[in-house]
Amino acid sequence: MVHDARSLLVATLNIAHGRGRSLNQMLIGTGQIRRNLDAAGRLLVSQGVNVVALQELDVDSLWAGSFDHAARLMDSTELHCAVLGLHAQTWLYRFGTGLLSDVQLSDPRVTSFEPTPPTTTKGFVSATLNWRHGNEIRPVRVVSVHLDFSRKGARRRQLADIIEAIKRSPIPIILMGDFNEQWRPDDSVVRRLAEETGMIAYQPQSDQLASYKTSRLDWILISRELEFVTYRTLQDEVSDHRLVVAELRWSREP
Repeated sequence: MVHDARSLLVATLNIAHGRGRSLNQMLIGTGQIRRNLDAAGRLLVSQGVNVVALQELDVDSLWAGSFDHAARLMDSTELHCAVLGLHAQTWLYRFGTGLLSDVQLSDPRVTSFEPTPPTTTKGFVSATLNWRHGNEIRPVRVVSVHLDFSRKGARRRQLADIIEAIKRSPIPIILMGDFNEQWRPDDSVVRRLAEETGMIAYQPQSDQLASYKTSRLDWILISRELEFVTYRTLQDEVSDHRLVVAELRWSREP
């Protein structure tokens, strides 16, 4: 199955274990977690998203209702193709990153970073989407990533794995996720990622695109074969992070 439209609508959301705006998923019941996920699903539908990158996505976690959160989101949207990467697994939880798409994804790959105790292990998941470009069908690699939230040193080490994967890729990449860093500092991992790989961030120094409280921690970066048509951060509170949505197209017409 191929994405035939001229533009592709992508999004990223840290789904926060389905807790919505609650302090902790263990403080609310399974019914409320399901309702929170349904609200996130309705938001994705309302935006017409073709592919969403998710972080803190649980599968049968005791601390988050003991059910498959990806399956719940698939039930409430038209995003019926899923790729999951479980990076953190104990008796209490099983969660990681994921991709949901309305077209087929192929060649799924999961990369877990080196453990960073006492924080949970993070990582990224990727897959290939076929997208028509005039008379051609071109593959694009879509990626959902989550970096450590507590230590810059850990994020720097994790960044090296991402940069290596990008440099190895023979096809364009759409990299989305929770980087837990802003652009402004000279040592920002997001800024370094763009500078070392040539990937493009939308208005990286804008102060109007905060995705977590007053900080811009959630990003969509693209290879130079692509370009942004629109980019926005929604204010709907379906998580402690906001949904970031971008419309993309090929940078050159055939």
